[in-house]
Amino acid sequence: MSYPLLFKPLRIRNVVIPNRTVMPPMSTQLGTPDGEVSDAQIAFYRARAAGGTGMIIVEFCCVELASGQSEPNQLALESSDHLRGHKLLVNAIKAEGSVACLQLQHGGAAAKRSLLKIDTTIGPNDIFSRKDPSKLTCKGMSHSQIEAIIECFGRSAELGIKAGYQAVELHGAHGYLLTQFMSPRSNKRDDVWGGNEAGRLEFPRRVIHRVRQAIGNRPLIYRLSADEFCEGGLTIEDMERICPMLVDAGIDAIHVSTGVGPESFDKVLDPMSAPDGWRLPYSRRIRQVCNVPIITVGQIRHPDTAEQALHDGDADLIALGRTLLADPEWSNKARAGNADAIIPCTSCNFCVANGFAENSIRCANNPATGRELDGEIPQLMAPARAIVVGSGPAGITAALSLAAAGAHTSLLECQNQLGGGLIVSAAPPFKDKLERYRQYLIRQLQASTVNIELGANTSEQDIAARQPDIVVFATGSRSRPHNFNGLDIHNSCDAFDLLNTLPSHPLPAPDAGPILVLGGGETGCETCETLIDRGYKVILSSRSAARQLARSAEMIYRNDLLQRLLASPQLELICNSELDNVHEGIAQLRASDEVLNRAISYCVLAQGRDREHRLHDAVASTSTSSKIECALIGDAHTMGRIGDAVDEAHQQVRGFVQRRNRVVNSSLITD
Repeated sequence: MSYPLLFKPLRIRNVVIPNRTVMPPMSTQLGTPDGEVSDAQIAFYRARAAGGTGMIIVEFCCVELASGQSEPNQLALESSDHLRGHKLLVNAIKAEGSVACLQLQHGGAAAKRSLLKIDTTIGPNDIFSRKDPSKLTCKGMSHSQIEAIIECFGRSAELGIKAGYQAVELHGAHGYLLTQFMSPRSNKRDDVWGGNEAGRLEFPRRVIHRVRQAIGNRPLIYRLSADEFCEGGLTIEDMERICPMLVDAGIDAIHVSTGVGPESFDKVLDPMSAPDGWRLPYSRRIRQVCNVPIITVGQIRHPDTAEQALHDGDADLIALGRTLLADPEWSNKARAGNADAIIPCTSCNFCVANGFAENSIRCANNPATGRELDGEIPQLMAPARAIVVGSGPAGITAALSLAAAGAHTSLLECQNQLGGGLIVSAAPPFKDKLERYRQYLIRQLQASTVNIELGANTSEQDIAARQPDIVVFATGSRSRPHNFNGLDIHNSCDAFDLLNTLPSHPLPAPDAGPILVLGGGETGCETCETLIDRGYKVILSSRSAARQLARSAEMIYRNDLLQRLLASPQLELICNSELDNVHEGIAQLRASDEVLNRAISYCVLAQGRDREHRLHDAVASTSTSSKIECALIGDAHTMGRIGDAVDEAHQQVRGFVQRRNRVVNSSLITD
C-alpha cells in the first residue's frame, strides 16, 4: 500500500520536513552524567534518521542542570562546553536527510532532587511534603529567579542554533516547569505570573518571546498536554482557548500530547490496552482552532493509521515514539510498501521500566535499540549447524539471528503452532498487540532460511544425531504439581495451559457456577479477566493482600488491569487465602482465621511455574565430549519479561558467532 500523504513534504517557516513522520523526544539516558552527548546517543539518533524519519526531536535538554535536571544523564546545553557533542549529533541527523530539532526543558517541581545543586526544587509556589507538612519540597520562585530561567531558555536556544539545530521545541507538557506555570492545578500565585489565565500564561509567553529572539526565522514548536486528566488540571476546553494565544505569541507548530505525571501518567505513556490513535480527537480539536501545523503522538503503530489521520484532518505530522524504538526503519519500510516487515511496538513499556530503573534505553522487541554502536551480529566465517528448541520470542529471535549470521538453522517446536509463551501472553483481553508481534515473528521466520519443524518430539538422542555445533534451548516453563485434595485433570488445569488452548479448552458452561482461580499474580489476574470476558463468574484466591495483586507486572499495565478487574461485578476477591480442598464442587478456603466454602464448577491454578531446562541439562552433560555448545535462554534460564528473553537470545547468538570466528581466525593464523 502507498501512503501519499505520509510522505508529502511540509514547510514550517524556513525548514522543509521531507515527510510527515516525526520522532518525538524520548529520554535515552545514553548521555553522560555532565549532560554531554555520547557516541552511543549519536548512533541511536543516526539510526532513526537513516530509517527515513522526517524530523528528529532530540530528547529533552535541560536549560539549567543545577535547578532543573529531571533524570540522570539528561542532556544539557548551558555553555559552549556542551556544543561539540550537539554539533556531532546534529550533523549525524542531517547527514541522513532528517531535520534536527532541539527540545528545551526545565523540570521545575518535577526535577529530581538528588541530582540538583540546590537544596530543593523550584516552581511556581511552595510545596510541602504530604508525609511531613513542615518539610518544604519545592520553593516558589522569586521574580528574579523566573527572569533568570527565561534567560536560560534563550541562552540554550542560541547555543542550539550554533550547534546547527534547524528547529526548537519547548517542553510545555507532562508537568514540567512550563506546564506548572500554565496549569491552575499547580500555579497558585496571585502576582503577574499567576492569579488568572493570562497571568498563568505569562511565563510561557516570555519564554516563547526570548527563544524566538534567539532562533530568528526558524521553526518554534510547543509541546503540550491537551488534557491533564487530573483534578484541577487543564482540560481540552482550556487548551482550545490557550493554543491560539501560544500561536499569537510566536509558536509555529503545536505538538499535542496528554497527561501529567504522576497523577495521570497512564495518559503520558499509555498501557497496552490503549486503543490505536486514541489521542487523535485531541489533536483534531487543537487543529480546528489553530492555523499552524499540528503534531499528534501516541499509539500510532501502523502506517495505515498514520495515513488515515492525515486524511481525516486529525494532524499534519505524525510522531512515532515507542514505535521508532521498536523499528528505526519504520518510515523506509512504509514508503517501500513493506509495512508487514515493520517490527511492531506492543506498548509493553519495557522501555519505560528501564528508564524508571535509570538504565539506558531498551526495546523488548528490538535488542539493537540503545546498542547501535555494537552493529549487527557478524557473519560466520565457517559453516555451522544450529538447533533451536522452542518457538517463543526468545527461540524465534535466536533462530532468526543464527540464520542471518549464516548458520544452517532448524527450529524445533513441540506444539503444532509457533509462538510458545507468546500465545499465552497474547490471549487475555486488551493484549492483541502481542498477537500482532507473534504474527510478525512468524512472517519473519517464513521469509528466512530457518527450517521449521512443528510437533517435534525432541530428545537428547535426536539432537545428538543431528550433529549441531550449537543448541539453543528456549523451552520456557512447566506447570508445578499441586497437592490440593479433590482436584484432578477433569475439574482443574494450569492457567498457562488454559490460556494456551483457548478457545478450545474444555471449560464448563458459564451457568455451571463460578470458576476458582488460585494465585493473584499477573497470570492469575489476567486469567480472571479472560474468564470474565467469556461470561464466567470468577473467585480469585490470593495468598497476598489486594495491594500485591499482579505485583510483577509492568506498572502502567498493572494499574490499568487492576482497575478493570476490581471494578467487575463478576469477580469475588478473597485475599490472604489458601485452598484446603475441593469436595463435591465445594472449595474450602482458609482466609486468616476464617474458613470459607464456595461452590465452584472448575479450578485454574496460577501459582507459578518452574523453568523447563531438563533437556538442556541432559544434552549439556554430554556436550563436552560431543563438542556441542549449549545455551539456555528465556524463561528456561530465568523467568522474566519478553524483552529480557529477546535480549538474551540476541546476545547469546552474538557470543557464539564471535567465539566461532575467533577459532576460525586462529586456525588461519596457525596455517
